[in-house]
Amino acid sequence: MSSDGIDRVIATDVLVIGGGGGGLRAAVAAHDAGARVLVLSKGIVGKSGLTQTAVTGFQVAFGYADPRDNPEVHYGDTIRGGYGLADPELARIFCDEAVAAVEDIESFGARFDRDEDGKLIQRKLDSSQTYPRSIKKGDSLGTPIMQALRREMNRRDVPRLHEMLVTKLLKDGDRVCGAIALDFQKGEIVEIRAGAIVMATGGAGELFPVHSNTPDSTGDGYALALNAGADLVDIEFLLMLGHAVLHPATVRGVLFTFQYLLTKGARPLFNSEGEPFLSNYDPEGSDNPARHIYARAVYGEVRAGRGSPHGGAFFDPGSVSHETLMDSLPSQTKYLEKFGVDMTKPIEVGAAAHYVCGGIKIDTGSQSTVPGLFAVGECSGGPHGAGRIGGNSLTEILVFGKRAGAEAAAFANEGNTGNPDRDDASSEADRVTAYLSRDRSGPRPNVIKARLQQLMNDYVGVVRNEEGLRDTIAEFERMEREELPSMSVAEENRVGNYDWVEALEVTAMIRFARAMAGAALLRTESRGAHYREDYPELDDQNWLKNVLIRHSGNGDVLDFEARDCKPSPEYTPVPAEAG
Repeated sequence: MSSDGIDRVIATDVLVIGGGGGGLRAAVAAHDAGARVLVLSKGIVGKSGLTQTAVTGFQVAFGYADPRDNPEVHYGDTIRGGYGLADPELARIFCDEAVAAVEDIESFGARFDRDEDGKLIQRKLDSSQTYPRSIKKGDSLGTPIMQALRREMNRRDVPRLHEMLVTKLLKDGDRVCGAIALDFQKGEIVEIRAGAIVMATGGAGELFPVHSNTPDSTGDGYALALNAGADLVDIEFLLMLGHAVLHPATVRGVLFTFQYLLTKGARPLFNSEGEPFLSNYDPEGSDNPARHIYARAVYGEVRAGRGSPHGGAFFDPGSVSHETLMDSLPSQTKYLEKFGVDMTKPIEVGAAAHYVCGGIKIDTGSQSTVPGLFAVGECSGGPHGAGRIGGNSLTEILVFGKRAGAEAAAFANEGNTGNPDRDDASSEADRVTAYLSRDRSGPRPNVIKARLQQLMNDYVGVVRNEEGLRDTIAEFERMEREELPSMSVAEENRVGNYDWVEALEVTAMIRFARAMAGAALLRTESRGAHYREDYPELDDQNWLKNVLIRHSGNGDVLDFEARDCKPSPEYTPVPAEAG
């Protein structure tokens, strides 16, 4: 170990943080642009992250299922699904470049389901798609995409580091130039010096007790970018899905996309009284509305006393044949049956945190507001606005992953290597290792995390209000002042100390949770994936705005700014009096 607490120093041109689909696509593009690339992940690069869990679809407007479909219609659906807040340029890019993204990933070896004429099969998830547009591979789309990207990584021999937690981005002046990371398998503090950084860190589902994400989705990327001076945008829009299995506990949070069964004759979602209810909550009266309506409707039925025993509603897979289940949702059906779920009887489904629609604000080159810092996938913000329609996530990560990698390589190749501030690097190494020498009597990370998750579930989840948000923000601030400084880990061993990792994660989680709650408090209306019961109406007259969050540079203070956006003509504003 050097005198500044750094155990290892690694140099590269482009550092990709995150080993899922967006990160790997960026790494391949950066390598092909001539840059030295290093990919690191908290899990196993190429076998962790959220892409591998994708099941709902991959939106690409080929028009095979309906010749009226095209990228312009896809764009219109995306703008309407974002309730006017999606960045029109970004939305246009991923709708227009989606076909090329499919061609790219198929050239890497991915294969999707085709009909007897060789055309890609396209299907419709819900009312957010004008025409059937989602291509598929059985019901496990993430698997072929990740397999193809891993092959390309291996073919190019792109270096990668597994089980590494990045704790701070380093800067030279106003641009990023590296990062500090904890190698928790070796217990070493590593400094990576880089000409550019691509954030592909995924989402923040772990902020909630029930979610559809992998356990490592703790919002690290948002906090890292915020602390480095980057703007976050639209993070109040948290997509909560209403089709997560709630019982038994072994499958709690597992997504079961029963929407695809509705066209096969399946019975719509129903409450404890046996009555369908979704159309009562959807402005268009649909029994299969956009996904965020599902969570709100289930919440409404539970609060009215018509919910299921475990806080949800009922779907009956037995209302279709087992053959239909295996034809439409084979891997999901097999998985649930493996854990003892009887697929001939009604099962409980309900709300689970799924996707942060906003994130690190990016431009058309995937660059954040900090030079040299790029972002792709769920940790980025702008393409989706107030709501992401089903199947657009895979489209986005492949389109913007390619852009982010190429642009990061260009930035790095311009000689933007930079010199990290030695005091910053040293102080971060000290901060990270200080957890090991703390008094063991302080609160443990898992206890603080459980409290955080309960607060988020109760006050920053499906339904929000001013009193709950204000009290929650005050509690987060108290936790930052009083609990985090005394938080202790179980032992001082540096190797494989997951309590240490969780302590670092929880610190970042509370920071991002406070930012999300603050943005939700500022937006005094209901729009898309954000619902305020004290302001239940959509208010285009006053709130056709994006909420930006940045670090003020004054301690832990966050600045919130509501900035007017310029919606696409595809979005028709709603008069205030009409709601």
